[in-house]
Amino acid sequence: MFAFSNVPVGKLTATVNAWSPDDASQYRLQDWSLRSLQGQEDVFKYHSLANGLRATLCSIGAKIAYAPSVANMSAVIAHPEDLKKDKIQLGEIELYRNPGFPADGVFLQPGEAFVMSAADCPPIIATAGEHMIVSHAGLRSLAETGAVLGRPSRRHISVVYTIIEELLKKGESLNEIVLYMMFCVPAEMFDHHPLHPEHGTYNRKLVEMVDTLWNGSTFRKNGNVFLDMESIFVKQAREMGVYRAWATHSLREFPALAHTRDGKDPSRRNLFVVKRNT
Repeated sequence: MFAFSNVPVGKLTATVNAWSPDDASQYRLQDWSLRSLQGQEDVFKYHSLANGLRATLCSIGAKIAYAPSVANMSAVIAHPEDLKKDKIQLGEIELYRNPGFPADGVFLQPGEAFVMSAADCPPIIATAGEHMIVSHAGLRSLAETGAVLGRPSRRHISVVYTIIEELLKKGESLNEIVLYMMFCVPAEMFDHHPLHPEHGTYNRKLVEMVDTLWNGSTFRKNGNVFLDMESIFVKQAREMGVYRAWATHSLREFPALAHTRDGKDPSRRNLFVVKRNT
């Protein structure tokens, strides 16, 4: 487990913890995928996962946690009431998911936590004044598949734009917004080969869009193309007028944490928990 306490993001701070698939073994789990934990009935069906998740949340003192359905990479930011349709009780901890409302992120109040299982996808912590959003940031969250293919279907191509819009709706100014990303897949391993037998056409269109909109966020080596999601994130923020945006602590610094290019089972998932400090 890797722990960062009192991470400063603007005027606020967060506690950020990451548990690897190896950490999951102490709870008799293969990894931290939350896919099977959707409602209260699943606590009894998948008691090892429920016990492991409860233990991790207890360890950082979180009593209320949100685990939005991030797999859709929807670029949606939820408000707590959007996710409170159903409550999953994990002992003294209240966990909210609402699988019927896919979202990448959620607003947090002091003491509340955001939870996600992920491999390549980093969390983003965003603040402005007394507001905090924590969000999942998969590649499709940052660059909508439909937009890549010329068929955009959502309001924003990137969750970064949504985060900024939501904070502006709260009456905050651009110069108050701070964005911080952690645990991103290393760019030098995040390849998107233009001649991939299955994904080559999509990869070429993706790289073309990234090079056009966020120039400098790809590099080429030996005929392959590599995407730098940290760069995409920072350039998107600055495009919107937010200049306090940083990405640090990529997964290259934490070899125990899984990602899909690490040569191991690509289905392995880490657990990331971000708690807004009081």
